[in-house]
Amino acid sequence: MIKSIEQIKLKLKCPGCGRELNEVWKARLDSVIGVRYAYICMKCNKLISIKNEKSSLEYNHIGAEV
Repeated sequence: MIKSIEQIKLKLKCPGCGRELNEVWKARLDSVIGVRYAYICMKCNKLISIKNEKSSLEYNHIGAEV
């Protein structure tokens, strides 16, 4: 069940559409296995990543170009 969706700023190339992104959607997902964060491309609406920690994309650790 989705509890919240917010927009975050970063520099990233979408693996789905190949566009340079400055922003993505971040959805917080609560489940029986804990909280997960889904990162979604704002251009093509494809899922970029699902992580169990909040900071993985926001601090440019996964697939981000600094």
